Amino acid sequence: MTKYRQMARFGNGGGLMYVSWFRSFIVLAFTSSLWACGDGNRTLRPSPSDDPADWEVDTSKTYDVTVTEPQWVVPSPGLPSDVNVRASNNNVDIEFYDGRLFMGWRTGKTHFADDDVEMVVVSSSDMGVTWRHETTVAMGNDVREPRFFQWDGKLHMMYFEAGVDFLLFEPQKIWQTVRDLDGTWSQPEVVIDEVEVPWDLKIRDGVAYMTTYTGGHYGEGDLYVHFKTTTDGKNWEFYNGTEAVYTGGVSEVAFEFDAEGNMWAVTRNEDGDASGLGSHVCFAAADSLDVWECPEVCDPERYDSPEMFRHGNEIYMVARRDIGGPYGDEGGDMVPYSTRPKRSALYWIDQDNRAVVHMYDIPGVGDT
Repeated sequence: MTKYRQMARFGNGGGLMYVSWFRSFIVLAFTSSLWACGDGNRTLRPSPSDDPADWEVDTSKTYDVTVTEPQWVVPSPGLPSDVNVRASNNNVDIEFYDGRLFMGWRTGKTHFADDDVEMVVVSSSDMGVTWRHETTVAMGNDVREPRFFQWDGKLHMMYFEAGVDFLLFEPQKIWQTVRDLDGTWSQPEVVIDEVEVPWDLKIRDGVAYMTTYTGGHYGEGDLYVHFKTTTDGKNWEFYNGTEAVYTGGVSEVAFEFDAEGNMWAVTRNEDGDASGLGSHVCFAAADSLDVWECPEVCDPERYDSPEMFRHGNEIYMVARRDIGGPYGDEGGDMVPYSTRPKRSALYWIDQDNRAVVHMYDIPGVGDT
């Protein structure tokens, strides 16, 4: 399975969250006596927003979360015939744009790097039953982590170029292609010419934010987590000039904002540092988003490919769950971790105690 974040997008006034996985769409429905959208009678807008500021959620009610059966989309008969679906399909992102649901994903012979990988983009007007081919990126290198966002009325997709060695993790630079209003896609261009990996990207109240990481992944030195913003949809700068919001063993970081504009983040501390191994729940006040408060000691549980979203006053996360862990208690030994079964899971963020609370497993095995 794959955003997994890689991606979770919330739509329709807080009523639905569409989660794009390796082979399925899953709908998480937040329900009270009626659909959890104010008066319960709202209709889907042509392009639902993923910005909680646009939702109408009655926070005086208590909501339950229910899960539909998966809807398989890759592979499926609904995909265009000219899309070459290989054995490994992962690194997925989705976005509502111009009345359609867009999906981008990596397809390759295996999960690991090679020179025959493609990043495919398709779109659907019927919520994933049938798809139209939009564009395909093929570079002769591995490509990963598609990230959609809308800017100036256009749909942007970022991704990073990696290497071709099966055994190595070799990020090279970050690219972007843009869909114009007439439906054409631009030639990809480099937007970050550094060895950098994008992770979470959100637009909140008209401001774009993105977490990325650089440094010596997998035992080659410190990793640096960056919190960035852009004013033109192309050039990304460190927020408030702060180069790194975390230095140590953290790579993937998901984030979301509460109703007061404070930021909450969950890290994946895979490489380990003075705080241990596993994960952190970090907090940044609305007036100083580049000053992250992270615990001195890690939660030993590791959450791969974390993605966060908000419904009303509550913040949730979808991530990979390690069965038989935790990862931190075994000193970060990748051998037992890699051989244990995994699940995709929904978590609740306990803001009072700054903790991740497992709610239940959903179809899937996590990882992107």
